[in-house]
Amino acid sequence: MTLGVIEQKREVIEGRARIREFVFGIQDGLISTVGLLAGVQGATENNAVVILTGMTSMLAGAISMAAGSYLSSSAEKEIFDKELREAEDLAEKEPYLAAEGLLKALSQEGLKKEQGYRIVKLLAQEESVFLKTFQEKVFGLGTAEINRPLQAALVMGLSFVVGALLPLLPYLMLAGMKALYLSITLAAVTLFSVGVFKGHLAAKPLFFSGLEFFFIAVGAALFGYLIGLAVQYFFPGIAIPVG
Repeated sequence: MTLGVIEQKREVIEGRARIREFVFGIQDGLISTVGLLAGVQGATENNAVVILTGMTSMLAGAISMAAGSYLSSSAEKEIFDKELREAEDLAEKEPYLAAEGLLKALSQEGLKKEQGYRIVKLLAQEESVFLKTFQEKVFGLGTAEINRPLQAALVMGLSFVVGALLPLLPYLMLAGMKALYLSITLAAVTLFSVGVFKGHLAAKPLFFSGLEFFFIAVGAALFGYLIGLAVQYFFPGIAIPVG
């Protein structure tokens, strides 16, 4: 193994940092849209209303999810950067305290005190190296920049659109219960595939990982459809306007 392999591994890890937004976005897009479409389908037989409702929900949801992801990631990054600055100030103002803290952290990881002392003394000769090691070992502040708010927002928004668009496709070709059944099937297969993909990346059992997503999709769609039937049953006189 060469250093190049290690660098490639680091790039892969940083590239997969957006898997959270991808899985969250596509899962939420699929489940919320299938549930909504099933509910609307249960309350009305008008295909145009179902499609319009789904499209509106898709766009609104994508914008909301992207904005939420950007704001949360930005807040996390700002706090993270503040903690890095405070750790840097502490190391500059109290170098002996910082060295003692690093020595204690190394000892807690199993390094003998004599060995830890030699390492800390050696690191102290290089200020930048000592600072990064101090930030990571004492405060758990890694230096790898994987928190990119704009990228997180784009991944979240686009994955939500993809997730929401897939259940809508059957309604562009079919109508009524046929479209609903195909929509649920397509969503379930997609979520099962995403679950398998997640299981592959996490080295987890692929079938059970996919099955988890499958049951969530079917359960959400069924629940949404039952709500639609309940609305139709308890409020039979209410009709959703077409135009």
